[in-house]
Amino acid sequence: MTDLFQKLKRIVSEEYISDSIYVRHAYSRNVDPVLQGVPEYVIRPKDEFEISEILQVANEEKIPVIPRGGGDCEFGGSKPIGDTGIVLDLTRMNHILNMDHDNLVVTVEAGITWANLNNFLSQYGLYTGCLGPGSGLTASIGGGLSHHSVGGGGGAKYGSCSNQLVSLQVVLPTGEIIETGSQANKYSKSPFNRFGNGPDLSGFFCGDNGIFGIKTKATLQIFPKPPYAEYKTFLMPRKSNEVSSIIFSEIRKKGIDVYDAIFFMDLLVSVGVQNGFFPMWEDLKRKRGTIFYVIEANSEKELKEKTKQLDSIFISNKAEALGSEISEGNMGKWFYEEQGHWLYAHNLWGLVPGFESLDAECKVPIVTYPAILKDLDQWDFEHKEDMETILKIAGMRPVTGSGPIILLKGNTVELTCGFTSFSSYINGEYHPELEKLNLKLWKSILERVTKHGVMWYMMGDITSRLMVDIGAYNGEFYNLMKSIKKTLDPNMILSSGKYNFWNQ
Repeated sequence: MTDLFQKLKRIVSEEYISDSIYVRHAYSRNVDPVLQGVPEYVIRPKDEFEISEILQVANEEKIPVIPRGGGDCEFGGSKPIGDTGIVLDLTRMNHILNMDHDNLVVTVEAGITWANLNNFLSQYGLYTGCLGPGSGLTASIGGGLSHHSVGGGGGAKYGSCSNQLVSLQVVLPTGEIIETGSQANKYSKSPFNRFGNGPDLSGFFCGDNGIFGIKTKATLQIFPKPPYAEYKTFLMPRKSNEVSSIIFSEIRKKGIDVYDAIFFMDLLVSVGVQNGFFPMWEDLKRKRGTIFYVIEANSEKELKEKTKQLDSIFISNKAEALGSEISEGNMGKWFYEEQGHWLYAHNLWGLVPGFESLDAECKVPIVTYPAILKDLDQWDFEHKEDMETILKIAGMRPVTGSGPIILLKGNTVELTCGFTSFSSYINGEYHPELEKLNLKLWKSILERVTKHGVMWYMMGDITSRLMVDIGAYNGEFYNLMKSIKKTLDPNMILSSGKYNFWNQ
């Protein structure tokens, strides 16, 4: 047992630290299938003070620290790069600390999941607006803020989850603990507003992918859930990619307040139905793309008017309304009423054993995604030899395309494009060539999509390093980010390797 292990054990007690090979391997992976390295230790602190002590020890020992929330990130965001480091599991810090009914804000520890928070709020007829990522059943509040996450519901109305952030408590890489927003004033008794007291340092830690500090507490706006809702699902006509883009644009141009609007491309519907994932669409004569909307209202009159306006957009673009019940194809009802908002996004996982999704999740203008989807078809054709190699090993060809395309606040959508492949273990047999091939193809498709000018939000180590490696960052922007990182984290220990900021 090393001196470092003993130092860390004194901080959290033996129960909450492990150097077991089984535990370390369990924390060496998240949703993506690419193994980057195994940590030396896994530790589970209970509060910001223990985290501060851990970081101080890590700086003394010059060892990387990798913060981890729910571990649902798809780009290696919560696992080490190389066989080194301390994985800091924040899931013990999962308490609701205060709900302020007067100011409509809630303060929580950053390790709580979006699902647990919203289940609590639902008792009071409230929700967080954007419900976080589609993986919100297990994804943590801190992780969602670190990625500007969206996709679990409410994205069209509220935007990314970081839009509703009021204040943060953050432990900096060297161990100092700071408060942002209204709490920057030491006389403030409780959080109530984000903007003021100087620069918006809350935003500084949003979307940082865990490189600038460890989020320990967050205060979020909460919203009353309107009493009325409507949801309709439509079967798309031909050229559904282009038509869906037109529909999204018209919704925005007419200023209709939608809670969500989500498009499923043709390929996703046909493959999903084939594999039993979309039972509500099995009886469709034409397995084309589908699109649904969800709207909320404070009166029946308001709801009826919004429904009338939306229906006219869909019908004028030759979309065909499906039945009102889930069994009749109305995914919108399942999405809104039966917690489908935390399940629908996982359509590419678990279709067949070992099936893995290698994503390229980004935000793009509404008008541009049909061209990106068309280019993905071209990318697939250009890599057909590699695809055939995977087919021979796995017995199934990878599928290139996009998961659900989600309307966001403003004239933007979330595009979950990429391809599916297989992990290196198939029917109990190890195929190391699959690991190399997956990583090669993944980086290739990420580079291709980057050059369409997209905006990445969940970057992890894979996309953040690729952006640097291919020279996609504006030089002045990257140098500023690097100088800030060096100031806050002189030993480059926190999330070492992301954006090519390496611990030396």
